[in-house]
Amino acid sequence: MSRLPAVSREALSPEDQAVWDRIAAVRAGVRAGAGGPFGILMHVPALADRVAALEDYFRFNAALPAADRELVILATAREMGARYPWTRHEIRARQVGTRTEAIEAVRADGSLEELMPRERLLVEIVRALFRARALSDELFARGLAELGRRQLVETVTLAGHYTLVGLVVNAFDVVPPDGSATF
Repeated sequence: MSRLPAVSREALSPEDQAVWDRIAAVRAGVRAGAGGPFGILMHVPALADRVAALEDYFRFNAALPAADRELVILATAREMGARYPWTRHEIRARQVGTRTEAIEAVRADGSLEELMPRERLLVEIVRALFRARALSDELFARGLAELGRRQLVETVTLAGHYTLVGLVVNAFDVVPPDGSATF
């Protein structure tokens, strides 16, 4: 149960129903107002539309591979203490091939020694953004060398986007479904 009531598609204007439909169309099995961050964001449909557009960029146009994106999302959700996106993205991470060892290392919020070098780099970038609010020169250089400019920008921006998602679900008390594994 969220702190705000669910939005009904029928209660929206035709223009806002179009927003609802766009959001729901690319999120299989998800209704825009039925829960999660979009259950909250649909209280301001124009905002929900813009947030969805950024998310759609990452899904359909990003150069960052899907397994990497999901690891960045999980690391961000873990840093934010955002359980709802963790539940959804742990499932997706496994579907796209994010290694179980990487998922579990992020869940444990501990050592990254067992991770592959690229996995470790992605999680270190996210942790640095949260813990130091910046990337050290050394971490920036490693990120640029491994990821290139585009993927490094995408990594940082994706962490920022899921920070927004984490703030929304935490502020409005959007909880994961009962029985969902989180951290």
